[in-house]
Formats: sequence, C-alpha cells, structure tokens
Amino acid sequence: MAATERKGRRRKARKCSRTTFRELPWIAAGIGALAARQARAQSTIDARFLYYKESGGRTQVLDPIVLVDQDLGPTWGHLGLVLGYDAISGASPSGGYPTADVTTSASGQTSSNGNVPLVAYNDHRSSVALSYGRRFGAHLPSVDLSYAKENDYTAKSFGLSDSWTMAGGRGTLHFGASFSRDVVAPVTNDLRLAKDTDGYALGWTWILGPRDLLDVSASYMRLKGYLDDPYKVVPIGDPGAGTTVPDHRPGSRARLAFFVKYGHAYPWDGALKLTYRYYRDDWSARAHTLDAVYDQHAGSDWILSPRVRIYTQSAASFYTSLLAAPQEFRSADYRLSSFYSVLGGVSVTRKIDERLSVNLGATIQSQLGRDRVTPVATSPGAGGASSVSAADLNVFTLSAGLTYRY
Repeated sequence: MAATERKGRRRKARKCSRTTFRELPWIAAGIGALAARQARAQSTIDARFLYYKESGGRTQVLDPIVLVDQDLGPTWGHLGLVLGYDAISGASPSGGYPTADVTTSASGQTSSNGNVPLVAYNDHRSSVALSYGRRFGAHLPSVDLSYAKENDYTAKSFGLSDSWTMAGGRGTLHFGASFSRDVVAPVTNDLRLAKDTDGYALGWTWILGPRDLLDVSASYMRLKGYLDDPYKVVPIGDPGAGTTVPDHRPGSRARLAFFVKYGHAYPWDGALKLTYRYYRDDWSARAHTLDAVYDQHAGSDWILSPRVRIYTQSAASFYTSLLAAPQEFRSADYRLSSFYSVLGGVSVTRKIDERLSVNLGATIQSQLGRDRVTPVATSPGAGGASSVSAADLNVFTLSAGLTYRY
C-alpha cells in the first residue's frame, strides 16, 4: 500500500503548481475581455506559446494556445474559441519535512544542504472554451462555456456577463457570474470526488478625462466539496522519523478580491497601467498585489512594455510545516504558507503590417517563504544547513505570440 501511494504521489505531485493555471477565474479577466471585444472591429486569430520554468528542477510547463475571435457583424455579434494544451513535468514539494543530507564531492570534501522533499510528475491538460457576445444598445452580454481534462481532474464551467455603458459613454457597469462543476479522481484510489465553484463579479469603469481611466471591481468565489490535495502530506511528531499524515482541508472556502485599476496615457505615446489587488478568504489567508506595466510606442510599429509586480500573502490558519499532534485540518502545502515575491519582465510587440503582429516577452520572479524551518539531520555528520522554505524558488517565463487580423 505504501509503495502504491508513493508511486501515485510521484505521478501526481503536479497539483502544487498546476492549480496556478487552472484556478485563474474568468471573472478576474472579464473586464479586459469585454473591453477587447468592444475595441475590435474585425476578426482575429491569436497563436501564443508560454514556457514556464521553476528553479531546482521543479515544475516546467509548455503551454501552446490558440484564440479565435470571429466578428459576425453588428447583427450577430462575436464568437470566441480558445484551444489550449499544457504539458506539465518536473517535481513538486510533497509537504515532507526538509532534511540536511551530507554529500561528498569527487575531491572528498563534504557539504550539507537543506533539501525540500520533492516528487516527480508528468502530465498534460487539454482545454476548450467557447464564448458568444452581442451588443444590444448600451449592453454587451456574453455567455462562456469551457471544458478541461487531465488524468485525474475534469473541469466544466458556464458563465454569464454583461457590460452596460452609461453616463454618456463615460461609465461602464460590468458584472457576471460563473459556475464550475469539477470532478477530482486521484490515481491512488478509485474515488470520484465533486468540487463546485460559484463565482460573481461586479465593477465600474469610469473615464476620468482624455488621458485617464479608472476601474474599481470586486469578485466573490465560493468553493465547496473536495478541496484536499490527495498527493500532499503533513509531517507529524519527530521530524527525523519521517512520519506523515494526509493533507486535509475544510470542505468549503469563500474567496473575496478587490481590484483598483488605473491607466494614464502620456503625450509622448506612452501609457502607464497600474493594478492593485487585495485578497482574503475564510481560511485566514490575506494577499496584496501591486502590478505596473508601461507601454511605450516607438514609431508606428514597435511597442516596448516593461513590467514590475510585487506580491505578498499570509498563511492559512491550518498551515503548518510540522504537527506536534493530530488536528482536524492541516496542510504543509507551501501555496498556503506566508511568502512574498517580486517579478520583473519586458515584452516587445512588432507590427509587421496592417494584419499581422508578433510579440515576445520574458519575466523573472524571485519568491521567498516566511515560514522557515531548519532541516533535520537524517544521517551521521549531517547538519549545518540554514533555514529553508518550500516556497523559496525562482521562476522564469518566456512567451511568444502572433496575431492575425482579417
């Protein structure tokens, strides 16, 4: 039984990082999608590719995606199609307690390093999404359907939204709802476990002047059902003994987020876009995000866009790196720990002609955990390692895209 569980965890530890991609709700990006639909006067095909790589041999993602927005005319509206595929591999922290192992080099010198237990995995995810929107006077309602499939996870969602322009065109009220009915099927057993998510969004966009735009919005999500990570463990008792218990979390989670977005256009063909996000949930996690992007046009064909993002979050109430005694809810998943990160990057867009443009971008993110532990010695002579956290990592992303208008 223990061997079967270890095999399953090796194959499926990807939960640690893939959720970052899967749980990006449409309500968080809906404002941009609606605005893009209003601005487009023609059909487009976008082909994009993302390469995501964590340091230390951890998660790697190859993510090609194709987006089609078909303009059916003022009578019939817009039809959207998104096709995605994620190839995910690497290794992910299991939640186990770090060790201080002694290693010997070819020259005979020994050194001790804190090692966060990792388990290898390899998986893929296929997804498809359809959307349709049509303007009716001052309203731009839309409907969204999506389906995604992994080896042990199936996601199906449905969404409705509307964008209502008022105040002589200076203000826009946008609101929407989404409903996801997912199934978790861990490879370590034959269970099929339900996970439901209901999401709601409301916001207001206001044109402050010829060069300034402000948006204030909020989103609320309610999750219920199976919210555990079946491939994570929590150390208990003496960390040197290696005793663990399974990850177990509450069966519901309420998530609330507030957004403030501000855009300013400069007379020298530059534009600054600032976003602040505050997040909280009933697991006691709190987070702040500040994101700044500057677009600078160079002539009529080039756009240079540097970016900086700062993120910080507090830990969930039941997060722990080591349990002294059993408790009902527990998790050693670093995504629920306290950490902060800084991201910097730049992208370049080149307009080839009136129909075709290309984009290339890269980011580097440095992340550091606040809930640090001293690795335990597991062999004679081990020791001397400094404090570590599973949240410590560096992330590199490279993106490339091509847009064709017709």
